[in-house]
This record gives sequence, C-alpha cells and structure tokens, in this order.
Amino acid sequence: MRPLNIDKKTGFRSTMPFLINDQRNIIFYSSDFTDKIASGKPLEFNMMPGKFMYDGNFVKLDSPVPVKNIATPLKERNVKAGRFDIQFGNNPNKCTIFYDAKVILFDNSFLNKPLYIKYTIYFHELAHLYYVTESKADLYACKVLLELGFNPSQICLAFIESLSDASVERQTIVINNLTNNEG
Repeated sequence: MRPLNIDKKTGFRSTMPFLINDQRNIIFYSSDFTDKIASGKPLEFNMMPGKFMYDGNFVKLDSPVPVKNIATPLKERNVKAGRFDIQFGNNPNKCTIFYDAKVILFDNSFLNKPLYIKYTIYFHELAHLYYVTESKADLYACKVLLELGFNPSQICLAFIESLSDASVERQTIVINNLTNNEG
C-alpha cells in the first residue's frame, strides 16, 4: 500500500478497482462500495482530509466532486453546543451524548470500526443538539459528512451497518436523500 495524504476535501476519478485504508489499516473507502467500476463506468469520489494508505489507481481532480445538498428540517431544539470529548465504554445504546458532561460515549464495540461508521454516529449524536427526531438527526449527519468529503456510499453503508433491522425506515430516508450523488 502507498501513502495518500490529503490536506483538504479532494475529488478523485477512477476506472480501476481501488482500496483506501485509514492509518489503523481499516478500510475507509473502496471501489467496491458502489457498482460503478464493476459495471464499466468511471467513479468520481471525494476524500476528506487525513492520512491514508491505498492500493489501485485513481487521479486527483481539480476540485471536489459536487454533491447534492441535503436539506435539513427546522431545528426542534437548540441545546448549547460546545466541544464534546469522545469516550469508549460499555454502552447498551451504541452511542449516547451527555450534554452536561460534554461527552459522547461510544460502546466499546465501535473501537475498531471503520472511520466512516464512527463519524456517522458521532455527527448523528451531535445532531441531537438540534433534533429530537432520529431521522432528522440522520439527515443532519448526512449533510455534514458530505460537506467533509465522505461519499454517499460510505454514509449509506454506515447507516446500514450501524442501525438495527428495526430501523429500515431510517435507512430508506438516508438512501433516498443520497441517491442523486456520485461516489
């Protein structure tokens, strides 16, 4: 694997299979996240800033791949924002935001999960500063993740892998809001 250091949201294009891992050597993004390359079409995708390792071939674009904006609903509340520490421990709810302590507690089962899953859950929890409704918090997380440089296929996969089977309606809302985007 070769290093890939990105200092700002960057667009790429590929017609060949590729794999991008984070610094922990855990998958971050792959051409297998979408069927474009497998079906003979070029794939344009974004990468967020960070240090990664990759196999395969792709070319850097002059600018990030444009994404369709995710419209977020009117805020349901406005809890004072601030910096939240991320902690791992036993949490039967997978992840919980503690407003007064300024802590987001991930369950230990997420320690070695891919970054796209951790970021999705993190921004979903932060969205609860503004939204009580789970599906509205999901949309807020999608919007922020796209702005940072995550790809729709990463975000959809994160929701599919982290939500229970009882959350099919939430998964469907996310997928429907991301389907018109590349990557």
